[in-house]
Order: sequence, then C-alpha cells, then structure tokens
Amino acid sequence: GALSLTLLPVGSASFDGTLNVAKTRIKDAPAIAALLNAISVVGLLEQMDGGGIHFNDVEAAFRLTPKTMVVTRASAVGPSIGLSMEGTYDVEGSVLDMRGVVSPLYLINGIGSLFARKGEGLIGFNYRLSGPTSEPRVSINPLSALTPGLLRGIFRAPGPEVPQADGENGPAAIPEVLVPQPLGNTREQLRLKERQQAIDER
Repeated sequence: GALSLTLLPVGSASFDGTLNVAKTRIKDAPAIAALLNAISVVGLLEQMDGGGIHFNDVEAAFRLTPKTMVVTRASAVGPSIGLSMEGTYDVEGSVLDMRGVVSPLYLINGIGSLFARKGEGLIGFNYRLSGPTSEPRVSINPLSALTPGLLRGIFRAPGPEVPQADGENGPAAIPEVLVPQPLGNTREQLRLKERQQAIDER
C-alpha cells in the first residue's frame, strides 16, 4: 500500500494532520472487531482473524495535542465494508469516544455515497465506540439502518469540538488542512509541502 501523512504545527505543541492510506488490510483491531460483532457480520470477523479486512482507501483529518487527538472526519472504504468516523481519543489514558456509520457490503451498498459522507452506504448503522481501546463498548442504533443516507443526519450527533492549541491566536477552528486529500501530488498537497518547507527553514 501507500501512506501519506501531513502534520502542520499549530501553537507551541499541537499539530493539524491528514492521513491517506491506499490498499491496506486491518487485523487485530479490538474496536473494529467489537463493532463488527455488534452488527453480526460473521464473515468480516473471520477475515479479521485471518488475513485482515481489505480497504482500498483510508482517510483521516485530525488535531493532535499532547493529551488528545480529535478526529474531525475519517473514512475507510473497501469492497466488503465502509466506515465513517469522528470523535476524540485520550492519548494519555488510551480511551476513545468515536461515532460514525458502518455500511456492510460497501461494493454494492456504496451507491448511497452519492448522498452521504464517504464510507457511508445507502444502508448503514450509526454506531458509537467508547471506553478503553483494548475493550471498547459498542452501541448501535438499529433504526438508522432504515434511514437513507441522505437523511442519516437525523440520527447523527454534533461533531467533536476542535480544542484550541497552546499559543494559537483566536478561537479554534477546523483549518483547511483538515480536509482529507487523495493520494498523489495534487495542487493542494504541493502547496502544503511548500508551506511545511517554509516552516522548516525558519
């Protein structure tokens, strides 16, 4: 696979970042396993125990502080499953509070991505993962599966608040860099690289 990670300094000890991964497999992930178990996707659980679940594309945008990582938007898309995710991760305590939508059979179900966020199919389950990363608690809203992707926001909680970094001027806001970009030398990525080089030369 291929991985692209961009970290831009914010304030004195924080970073705004984007992550893009192409063609990867995920295995031995307790949070994902608990989520799949909650929606009774037996075949995918078997894949995770074996060679792992294949994802064509993984994207994430986040703010990283010394104590917390706030994921403003993330998605993982593969033939068998699609995921969207946002929330917070307590770096010191290894405790997460994430929510999003899981869409089984994404290769077929993905038609709903025309009307929903990336990683969300026409039929999907709103979920929440909370607690320690080693043994997360899972809650699923079964009624959300009956709601088309276009109307799924009815069951969606407000997104996480981006914390203000130490030394940052003005109120915290979701900066332009937190919009995930595709892999490759796009115009935006080249601009970010030039900005990072300018920071390194200071």
